Amino acid sequence: MTAVAFHPDIPIIFSAGEDDVINIWNAFTYRSEQQLNYGLKRVWALHCLPGSNNVAMGFDEATVVIKIGNEVPMVSYSNGKVVMVNKSEIQTFNLKLSQGDYKDGEVLKPNVKDLGRCETYAQTMRFAPSGRYFSVCGDSDFLVYQYPKFTNAAFGNGSDLVWATVSVN
Repeated sequence: MTAVAFHPDIPIIFSAGEDDVINIWNAFTYRSEQQLNYGLKRVWALHCLPGSNNVAMGFDEATVVIKIGNEVPMVSYSNGKVVMVNKSEIQTFNLKLSQGDYKDGEVLKPNVKDLGRCETYAQTMRFAPSGRYFSVCGDSDFLVYQYPKFTNAAFGNGSDLVWATVSVN
């Protein structure tokens, strides 16, 4: 191993060595998420820029800068309820509780509640049609949480999840 970098904002760890491969690890589960190989010989340096999604890699033959993850929070809406995932932090607020006399274009300041940290780095998220559950999908796994309790209802391997609108027997 020649280089290791912990991303300051995103829960991932980069490791690299003389085998030309950059390994990306989940910082919560320590599970391998992905491997990168640019064919530029040995990796000597890794750097994650705080406050950004840029990662720099120094090889024998070149320097590469990549952008990882999402820069803006993901949001899902169902019947006034909003769930927001920013990196791995999950927050919620209810727009129906923010009723009042508002002018068109006025910025709302809802009462945001922190639900906790997600166990995967979110790539997509969405509410179930009933609004009782929402899913967070990572690169290779998904989690289903009950709303608003934020209890883990299901999990598994997969890169996406689709909700059915009718029950299947």
